[in-house]
Amino acid sequence: MSPQLSEKLRQYWGASTFLPGQEEAVSAVLDRNDSLVVLPTGGGKSLCYQLPGLIMPGLCVVISPLIALMSDQVIGLKKKGVRAMHISGPMKEDSLITALDNCKFGNYKFLYLSPERAQHPLVQERLSQMNLCLLAIDEAHCISEWGHDFRPSYREIKTLKERLPEIPVMAVTATATPKVRTDICNTLDLKDPVRIVGGFDRPNIELNVLQTTNKLDAISDALEPKGTPAIVYVGTRKSAALLSSHLNKMGHCTQFFHGGVIDKETRISQWMNEEKPVMIATTAFGMGIDKSNVQRIVHASIPFSIEQYYQEVGRAGRNGSQSKAYLFVAPGDKESLWKRQISSIPQKEILKKTYKHLYHYFNIGYGERPEVLLPFNLGLFSDRYALKQKTIHNVLRLFERAQILNTVTYDTPKTILKLSSHIESSDEPLTNHLLRNVGGITEGLQTIALDVVSKRCNLSLDYCLDILKTLEKNGDATVPQLHADSAIQFLVPREDLRTLLPVIQQLDRFKEEKKRLSKTIFDYCDTNQCYRAKLLAYFGETPQKSCGSCSNCTHQNHNKKAIREAVKNLLSNKEALSLDELILKSTYNRNQLIEALNALMHEKLIEESEPNNFKLV
Repeated sequence: MSPQLSEKLRQYWGASTFLPGQEEAVSAVLDRNDSLVVLPTGGGKSLCYQLPGLIMPGLCVVISPLIALMSDQVIGLKKKGVRAMHISGPMKEDSLITALDNCKFGNYKFLYLSPERAQHPLVQERLSQMNLCLLAIDEAHCISEWGHDFRPSYREIKTLKERLPEIPVMAVTATATPKVRTDICNTLDLKDPVRIVGGFDRPNIELNVLQTTNKLDAISDALEPKGTPAIVYVGTRKSAALLSSHLNKMGHCTQFFHGGVIDKETRISQWMNEEKPVMIATTAFGMGIDKSNVQRIVHASIPFSIEQYYQEVGRAGRNGSQSKAYLFVAPGDKESLWKRQISSIPQKEILKKTYKHLYHYFNIGYGERPEVLLPFNLGLFSDRYALKQKTIHNVLRLFERAQILNTVTYDTPKTILKLSSHIESSDEPLTNHLLRNVGGITEGLQTIALDVVSKRCNLSLDYCLDILKTLEKNGDATVPQLHADSAIQFLVPREDLRTLLPVIQQLDRFKEEKKRLSKTIFDYCDTNQCYRAKLLAYFGETPQKSCGSCSNCTHQNHNKKAIREAVKNLLSNKEALSLDELILKSTYNRNQLIEALNALMHEKLIEESEPNNFKLV
């Protein structure tokens, strides 16, 4: 390791040595080579592009689909004293120009972009004029149709790369099969890429897949001893809250987390500090959160794919400590997962109906495309058009994949309003609270968190929504944005059938993709092989031997021990029995008995008195 690398590693990461694969990845960038870096969850992938980005002159551009992860990494870099920013959601062109100018002239070292934002012509033009040192593409498996989270927008990254021909490119991921790795390199047109593929094996994590008819008790047992840092993954938001409540009643100290909770930072802090050591969470929780001492990962429901399972299991034992992962499977779970997979693909008529309502909701005419970010509330939209929120969410995801629109989710829903100046006082509790506590609300538009206000007033959120609608209707308030939990930007003009046709044509393909992903995880749950060997084989590794610690291996070892004991009980030191006689006297097959006899002879507990006749020593 060069003195410069050693100094930066110690200065910014407090480390004296690299994790496996990191030094090779950093060296590839410093040599200005393209590279593909596949390192396991917890393997320190971000360091692979951050460290050379700190050493080399110029700006490092990082493309990632995960807004929360971008935000976390930017915060982490700023804490290290490094100038970094992220540009992810849609924004006005003036704001975008200002951000890019700040990046160019403000001595920034890192710029994080969403793949959609990286496609913006203005962004590509400005970046081509800057001094760049590296283009890093995180979650690179998203570029492959054979990956578990394919996103068409990732394929457009190539257009940015073509405008930066002299800049080295690093594609980074934790989960890529050999087929996906090849697809990433080909799609990005990487030039003679250095391939760094770290081992996928995490020998300190004991893998257990267990059948059960009582998940609650099984999960409770898996979390013993109480107070053990753990993550329990569930399939739905409702089950997260419900399971947390049940486990708390059983003496565990848990918190739950999903995209809809308001106090996200508080909940994460309580888990990180182990005030509440067990987090019950929906998919993707833990990504980008640096907690190294998690000792239990529990899947209360079957994950959507092997890749998702591997990523989530990999959040255990990052400090190298012995940890355990449990996947509990109950009767009907496979059918339930398949139903959830299929339900995420809307029917064609639902797709058309939601599309029509969406444009009606924003009053967008044929051929029009609003340039601005439009505030949106999933719940209000759902109520107005009598559609299930989950259905709307799935349709919006499909529209995003088809690059019809982008959505931005707010951490907390926002309401923007102004009360009329003639309202000086009010007996109505909400209006009275706003007049007393929100400065300037009669002078100009103010932003409030209506759900927080409703709690302070001891009122229901629905009541507050109705009051504001009534005030606006009566001319007593201006409410341009009512409790928006997200925003939408349309990327193409409204052309109805022409806009929708590519999405409709993709529905069958999406279904086949879901089938493929479901089959891989079902095969894993059903295997009689060593679970570690099965998992490694999926990612293209050939293990030398069974792990001996997973639930399949320990079960098989237990069976082998039972067979050997049965053989010893059938034999005596006086009368020898042949293999055929042992088959008749026992319930085991020929291969099982041969293996047991060989093991017992190796241990010198039995002997072959004459060919094919055995007795105790």
